[in-house]
Amino acid sequence: MRRKASPAPDDPEAARERCLRLLTVRARSAAELRDRLRRAGFADGVVEKVIADLAGAGLVDDLEFARSWVAGRQAAGGIGKQKLRWELRRKGVTNELVERVIEETVHEDTEVEQALLFAQKRLRGDDAKALARVRRLLASRGFGFGIVDAVMRRISSDGES
Repeated sequence: MRRKASPAPDDPEAARERCLRLLTVRARSAAELRDRLRRAGFADGVVEKVIADLAGAGLVDDLEFARSWVAGRQAAGGIGKQKLRWELRRKGVTNELVERVIEETVHEDTEVEQALLFAQKRLRGDDAKALARVRRLLASRGFGFGIVDAVMRRISSDGES
């Protein structure tokens, strides 16, 4: 099997092509693209120029990326604000944009409903061990303590009815 030759570190067309291939798979943050290009051996000047060109063309936009990421993760259900924040930061989105997008898109009542649906699907029994397991699952999915407590109270009161 032949191995592809490494692109020249100062070849902006090769860097642009690599970015476009990556963007056909899924939207990516500027930091993700920057990291991938640097790992591929492209020079910093080329990396920055290509990212700037793609951003100017509207193909790289961290705000839209973050909004899209949150919408997709929320559609999947069962993801809290804390985990969304962690995922976006891990993807290189700035704290300012992360907080802006979370504030715009994740509402507490929606988060409680998602957490409740997730908990109801995962609850197996109503003993203390099952409830503790669901509490841990909710926390691991990024739901805050207030949300977890509200959901656990609702589940407990539903079991008593």
